[in-house]
Formats: sequence, structure tokens, C-alpha cells
Amino acid sequence: MSFHRVIVAFDGSPQGEDALALALRLREPSDGVLTLACVVSGTRWHVAPQAHRPNATVPEEVASMFADARAASIAPGIRVRQRAPLAPSAARGLTELAETEAADLLVIGSSQHGEAGRIRLERTAGRLLQGAPCAVAIVPGGLRDADDFRHIGVAYDGSPEARAALSAAYDIAARCGAAVSLMYALPAFVPDGLRREARLHADEMLDEAAGAAPDGVNPRTMLLHGTPSEGIRDASDGIIDLLVTGSRSYGPMHRAVVGSVSEALTEGAPCPVLVIPRRPAGTTVPDTATPEVLEAS
Repeated sequence: MSFHRVIVAFDGSPQGEDALALALRLREPSDGVLTLACVVSGTRWHVAPQAHRPNATVPEEVASMFADARAASIAPGIRVRQRAPLAPSAARGLTELAETEAADLLVIGSSQHGEAGRIRLERTAGRLLQGAPCAVAIVPGGLRDADDFRHIGVAYDGSPEARAALSAAYDIAARCGAAVSLMYALPAFVPDGLRREARLHADEMLDEAAGAAPDGVNPRTMLLHGTPSEGIRDASDGIIDLLVTGSRSYGPMHRAVVGSVSEALTEGAPCPVLVIPRRPAGTTVPDTATPEVLEAS
């Protein structure tokens, strides 16, 4: 999976700067388009449906903020769009923008009240995990690494959602030359009589996943024990610089539905977390190229 259309929630805050740094690392280097998005609070009444599309005209103060971000953080040649959708909440504005832009990825920062270097889900990020029409990435506060990813972790359990996450992780690793660790947590509640069988099954799943790696990617497998969210988070600390996990596929209206394990894994994570939804069979992404594209200067 490549991220050609990337939306970053950017409001000029430190959290927005964190999200922008991660978005630049995740976008497809060859032709990825970055959309800077700042939701303007409000609601339009008694207007035609098309007026609810993201504003082509960005308020002057927001445009100035975007210009500063491009000058300070975005290299020349990267294609940039700017959007200031009007919506009653940031989550709704970003979700509707992602739909209109046929985004591949939404990137958002952690709560400003969280521990430095750890993800704390606030309301907007939590709602995006539950309802975004694309992959969602969340970055811990204060993390603005600009280098390629060095070590990617995958929360893997053999499910279709986990296989989607595995595919995305392998694509990023092949592009960056990153190491990959495939992590499966064997729950503590497995009865002793079934533990050996469960361990063998987990080893087989991990070996199969490792065998599917593309040329140049040599993953290692890690069989952990205990609560999946805690075990994988602990194993990632200080080692993994991107953790990829799957959501529970798409629910009504083709929106991602994050599972309780994925949400628990994200809360408190010591590195950026990329949540990948499994698309329904036969789904295609429309090519809805949107108007102006600004070259960063």
C-alpha cells in the first residue's frame, strides 16, 4: 500500500507540526500529494450540497499559517494542497475531507495533555480511528523525526486485517530499507492443555507471514506472552519507530472500525502507530484529482 493522497491535520500547534513530520515520512516519495487541512469551526445553513465541499478559498490567517509550514518544513518539489473545511467538529471536517479527496491516509498528532513520547488519544483522534474512510496514523507528542523508518513493527494475528497491515508494513520497509518485526501476543488466558497447540499455531502464522516478505525485507518473528496491547507496546519501546496494525475492516458506510486491541495498542504507544483498514472485496478507490496543487517553495 502506497500513500499517494495524504491529509495532515495541521493547525500550527506543536501537535500539528508532529503530524506534518510523520506525514512527510509516510507519503509516497515519487508522486505523493500532501494536503494541509485546518478545520474551521462552524456550520453552513441553507446552501446547496456542493457548498459543503472543502473550501477552495482558505481564510487569510490559515493560508498564512500554511505558507509558514511549507517554508519551514516542506521541501521544494513536494506537491501541496491546502484546505480549510467548515464543520462543527474537527473529526467531522477531516472525515468529510478524506472522503472528498479520496485520501489514502489521515495523519494527526497526539493529545497535548499526553506524556511526551507517548500517544494519548484525544477526542478527534479517537473518532477518526472509529470512522475515517482511510488509514489513520497518530504520532506521539514531540516526535518529529525526518529520517526514513529504521525498524517497523507489525501487530500480527493472521486475520485479514492483520494481513492488510502486513502488506502496508512491507511496502514501507522495502522503500526505506527498514528492519521488520512481526509480533504476535499469546494471551495468558489460553488453558495449559492448549498452550502448546496455540504456540505452534502462532509460530506457523508468523513463519507464513515472514515468508511473504518482498525481496530485500528480512523480518524477524516475535512470539510474546500476555495482553496483546501491553505486550506489543512493551516490545516496541526503544526499538520500533513505526508500529502498523489492522482495524476491524469496514463497518457501515465503508468506514473503518477499529478493534479494541488496536485502540488499546495505540493508547500509550511509544512510537507512531499506523492503523490500516481492510477494504471490502471489489472496492476500488476513485481517481478524484482535486483542483489547485501548490508547489512548495
